[in-house]
Amino acid sequence: MSRRLKSDFSKPALDLIEEATHLLRGAPAGVLLSYYIGSLPAALGLLYFFADMSRGAFARTHLVEASLGMAFLYLWMKCWQSAFSSGLHAWLTMTPHVPWSWGRIGRLVLVQSAIQPTGLFLRIIAAQILLPYIWVYGFYQNVGVFGAGESGSIGEVVSRAASQARLWPKQAHQALLLLFLFAFFVALNTAVGLLVIPQLLKMFFNIESVFSRSPGAILNTTVLAAIGALTYLAFDPLRKALYVVRCFRGRARESGEDLRVELKALKLKAGKVVLMFVFALGLPAMAAEETAAPPATTQVDPAELNASIGRVLERREYAWRMPRNQIDSQEKGWIGSFIDDSVNSLRKMLKMVREKATDIQRAIRKWFGKKDGSEEDDLASAGGFGIARPFFYAAIVLVVVAIILLIRRIGWKKEAAADAAEAEAAQPDLESEDLVADQLPEEGWLKLARDLMAAGELRLALRASYLAGLAHLGTRQLLTIARYKSNHDYDRELRRRARQKEELVAAFQANMNAFERAWYGLHEVTAETLEIFNGNLERIRGC
Repeated sequence: MSRRLKSDFSKPALDLIEEATHLLRGAPAGVLLSYYIGSLPAALGLLYFFADMSRGAFARTHLVEASLGMAFLYLWMKCWQSAFSSGLHAWLTMTPHVPWSWGRIGRLVLVQSAIQPTGLFLRIIAAQILLPYIWVYGFYQNVGVFGAGESGSIGEVVSRAASQARLWPKQAHQALLLLFLFAFFVALNTAVGLLVIPQLLKMFFNIESVFSRSPGAILNTTVLAAIGALTYLAFDPLRKALYVVRCFRGRARESGEDLRVELKALKLKAGKVVLMFVFALGLPAMAAEETAAPPATTQVDPAELNASIGRVLERREYAWRMPRNQIDSQEKGWIGSFIDDSVNSLRKMLKMVREKATDIQRAIRKWFGKKDGSEEDDLASAGGFGIARPFFYAAIVLVVVAIILLIRRIGWKKEAAADAAEAEAAQPDLESEDLVADQLPEEGWLKLARDLMAAGELRLALRASYLAGLAHLGTRQLLTIARYKSNHDYDRELRRRARQKEELVAAFQANMNAFERAWYGLHEVTAETLEIFNGNLERIRGC
């Protein structure tokens, strides 16, 4: 009997995790929602508490209030996690859920508040000793299963949780090891996701952030704490489901509850099979009734049927089936009538023009002494084309002239557009933050800087000179000009590409600092500042 019980209840750890996974996937969404109602506020509160206490300047002044708030969130989480375990247990045993009365809620809060806080200390002590850790760990997980306030006192919950924690230690060690391995890979995937997301935002949407500029910035305590919180929220429901299955199998050794659940499942399957069998038997019977009692048929007059079919076929959706002459002979609408009238009028006008042209040609022939017979022969030999020949040549000349004028007009427009674009490019808006150094060549920026200096716009002249330096370095392929790059991006790129040219790098850094002080720091730009700046620019161009 003991061997049978061991084979029935003490499953391998991997099979137990698989059963817990199926239980978690099959449970109603409201059960999983109850877990995150309790755990999500606690995780967010812990992250805020950690960041505030480690970096807040006034953390000492509200340490007591923040600690009490975290204690409340911890108890809130444990109570909701116990409700989650109770819902999983009810789904596993196929029993109706015990309603939440005020008495049950009170017992739940009392049990979880009395037992769970001690786990914060005892689990740490057990982890130091190592040997009893799995029993202590399982005890507090079992308290979440048995302490849902359904019945029993604190002592009874402690007794049940302790007895179940002692069962199958080998299975518990293996299952916990596999769960921690799963949690490690969840944490690794979470960290990779947090590292990749800023790069994807920069790649596809050109959104710069601290993490895209310096990927190593992700290795800070706040981000690591967030990774830990996300990992906990991802794998802890599976851990709770695992201990629900362990508690169910542990109690089933004495109560036989697993047999009752299996019988319920077989009963449901049998009901479905019977329903399908009855449905399958009912189909031939229905078919037999239909064949046994055929519906009464009514006589239809063939003439009336043909007339009805003809009326249907005369609709517009069936017009493609009709012959072409039948469609043309149908009554036309006002648009068709208008088009026909216009075509007839045009034909009459062409006929009249042709007759007039024939009269004019005959008059010309008579003027030059042509005979009527020779005239008709020429007309016949021309096939009627001789009459319209002058109009044809005139039309060709008009078409050629129109094409030439059109080409000239297009050329003028393109030249005007090019001139306008060149004029616009020659005068870029130096106040705009979207200005890029490759909008003008180096000489263009320098000419603009000289014009601005002559006009007294020293601050704008300084920016034009700085852009001239960037354009010069871009021409030498020491920099790659791009709209999204900052000045410090250019500085890092130049130091990487011109490592051997220390004088050039130093001159560029001096000009960059001077430009940022003047443009972003609103420092005054004087003639002396511009003289020093232009001297550094000459050093950049000469190196």
